[in-house]
Order: sequence, then structure tokens, then C-alpha cells
Amino acid sequence: MPNNQEQKIIAICDFSERMKEVIVHAARMAGILRKELCLTVLWQNQVQKIQLQEKIMLTVQTLKSNLPNMQISWLLLRKSLYNNMQKLVDDYNSVLVVLHQTDINWALKAFQQSSIAFLFVNGDSPEFLSYKNVLVPVDYRKASKETSLWASYFGRFNRSQVQLIYAHESNKEDAARLMRNLEFFKKFLSSLNVRHHETAGKSSSWGICNETLGIANEWKGDVMIFSGSSSISLIDLLIGLPEKKLILKAGNLPVLMINPRKDSCVLCD
Repeated sequence: MPNNQEQKIIAICDFSERMKEVIVHAARMAGILRKELCLTVLWQNQVQKIQLQEKIMLTVQTLKSNLPNMQISWLLLRKSLYNNMQKLVDDYNSVLVVLHQTDINWALKAFQQSSIAFLFVNGDSPEFLSYKNVLVPVDYRKASKETSLWASYFGRFNRSQVQLIYAHESNKEDAARLMRNLEFFKKFLSSLNVRHHETAGKSSSWGICNETLGIANEWKGDVMIFSGSSSISLIDLLIGLPEKKLILKAGNLPVLMINPRKDSCVLCD
């Protein structure tokens, strides 16, 4: 069982073939951030609960033998992730949820209630496990600045370099807002001695995340951080949220998403 005083990286486990990929990335994040790794299973009935508990305990036992210096625990939660988001934060001190990219369809509902980041992963290739080259698209929205905190965590705890890819705006007012956001990033990251580099993108604020995905391989990016929708319109509900489309087209690139509609939880050093 988890230590409720320790901040935790939550790995959502479903015992499918892709579960290994989630655990590998979650363990890597726990190692980088020096947090407890908590394998978390969702159950629906008592029979299922007993079966899943046996499986998760065996999985944790195996992990502990391979990672003896890492704090590893397990947790069973009834019903859905959506039903348990507040409990994960308030009762279990969670700071990050790691899921598979293909979980996005059901995970978005939980994300919209979350004050902690969601990391979506796909595959366990070594080149996407270093988390050394962090791509951060910058747009003119106020919500864009919300990604700065997680960018700084990678820089401080993993000595990563942060690549700021900023949008191009022809409207003077939008361009001014964009530049204020970019200056905020530069000042904030510099104050923490986080290495960073700025590159002008060609897309507007609405397309800069897609452009960043498109150049990720060229720049050898191994994670992208972006802010989800700050508001959800009827059109979004009809055609789907842009963040869902982004995550599904990310390939093997891990994507860390921040909810700008909630105050973000802060990691303890």
C-alpha cells in the first residue's frame, strides 16, 4: 500500500500488453523526480478486485527486485479514474498520472477534473526514455504559461534542455500577448538555471502544437508539454477536443498535458 505522505507518480495498470510501456515510463519519471511509484488498478466488483490485487502485488514484488532503490507501492481504486481524481490528489498525494496513448478516449473526462498533469506514452524505445530534450510550444493564451512549471522540473531534476517553439501572430495584439508569454518563459527558466532555447515557429497559436509534433523527430525531442483547452465549446464536444487529436498523432513521443482550468499541484524538492 502507498505511503500517503510521499508524493507519487501514478501508473494506471490494466494488465494488457501495453501495461509494460506505462510502467517503464512511470518508473523513469519516478526516478527523475525522486518520487514514489504507485501502480494503480481500477476495479468494478469484488471478484475482480481479489484477482487484480493478487496480480498487482506480484507485479510490485517483481519491480522491487529489479529496482531496489525505488519506493514502489500499489493501489486499488473502485470504479473509474474520473471518480477518483480528487482522492488521488487529496488522499494519496499524487503529482502525475501516466497512461497509455490509447487511453485518451476515456481519460479525457478524468483529466478535465484534474489538478495534476497527465503523461500519455506509447512504446518503450530507449530514445524516448531519457526526457532530456523537452519541447514546449508557446502560444498567446494565458494558459500557455501553465506548462512552464513542468518544463522547469525536467530542467532542474533531469538537467534537460527546454526548446521553446513560439507561434507566429500577424495580429499586433495577439503578437504582443505571445511575446509576453515567451519573455515569461525565458525569465522563469533562467531564474532556475534551466537550459533553454527559443525558436520561431511558422504556425499561429492554433497550429503551433501540431508544428511542434511535426519537427519533434528532427529535433530529437523526447517529450512534449502542452496546455489543454482552457474552455470547451459545443463544437469541441461535437468534433472532439484538439488535445485528443494531438495525443493520438504523437506516435512514440511522450506527451505531458496540463489542465489550465485547475490550479496545478506543486512538486516538493
